[in-house]
Amino acid sequence: MITFHTDKINKRFVRRVFENTIMHLGSHPMEFIKEWDIHVWGLEDTNIQFFEHIVTTSGQKINPNMPSGVTGLYRMDLYLHNSPNVFKLRENSDRIQHEICHALLLGTPQFVSGVHSMVNTRFKVSFWYWDRFKYNKFYLSIIDIRQWL
Repeated sequence: MITFHTDKINKRFVRRVFENTIMHLGSHPMEFIKEWDIHVWGLEDTNIQFFEHIVTTSGQKINPNMPSGVTGLYRMDLYLHNSPNVFKLRENSDRIQHEICHALLLGTPQFVSGVHSMVNTRFKVSFWYWDRFKYNKFYLSIIDIRQWL
């Protein structure tokens, strides 16, 4: 189940990112969403101390102004831009699909390294989502972890 702790984020868009990422990676979206406890928080709720000891693959500290996430045992916490802005949606979608990749590899040796080593190997999908007054087409770039699924 997806629980939103935000007031401005486009919930339909977030759900569509989940559905399309999971479906195109070969799993069943509704089963995944029912099995996982997913929480969407605003960036202001990011626990900076949690990320204090973590560095990016390039060796830099995590930027608390960028979307981030934590994936554990059937729990996912996403810290996203609490905004309907289309540019922020792109950043949010990248973090969502990244954490979904970790979740799908849970319990495998590739849980962390499989996602981070393939971050530049992606495939693109498109989908439509409702944004206030009209449907918009969105192009999503997904990390290609299909070889391990």
